[in-house]
This record gives sequence, structure tokens and C-alpha cells, in this order.
Amino acid sequence: MMYRVIKNLVDIRAHHILIPTGVHTRGHANRYLKPFTSVNAYKFSSFSSGIRLWNSLPDGVMSAPSLEVFQTRMGALHE
Repeated sequence: MMYRVIKNLVDIRAHHILIPTGVHTRGHANRYLKPFTSVNAYKFSSFSSGIRLWNSLPDGVMSAPSLEVFQTRMGALHE
């Protein structure tokens, strides 16, 4: 779902949640800050876990030109 949100393939306005880190020393250039929260219900929400998983993806997977290529590359990670 994160790929769809970031590539504007779904009508979810997440610009207030998806804030680029601005730091490109580790990982890919499209990393996002995890929202700070002190409530456990939000710490484990789908956006928080989605951002964490997105930030851990290799650059080749994250920069896929289409959803189909993204899904293929994700499948290759688990083989």
C-alpha cells in the first residue's frame, strides 16, 4: 500500500504523515520520518509499520517504475 500512496495510485492524502527525512547517508533517498507518538495505538498503526518497512527496502525495489515491477521485486526478496 505504501508504494501506491507514495506514487499517488490511490486517493489517500498522506502528505501530513509522509515527511521525507532529508538525510541520504544510509538507505535510499525516499525515506520518511516515522511519526512521533506516545500512544501505543498509534505506534503500531499501519502507517507507522508501513513507513518502517518502506525505509528498510533496498533502492532497487523502492524505485520500481510500476506496481507490477515492485511486486515482482518484493517477491524476489523473499526467495
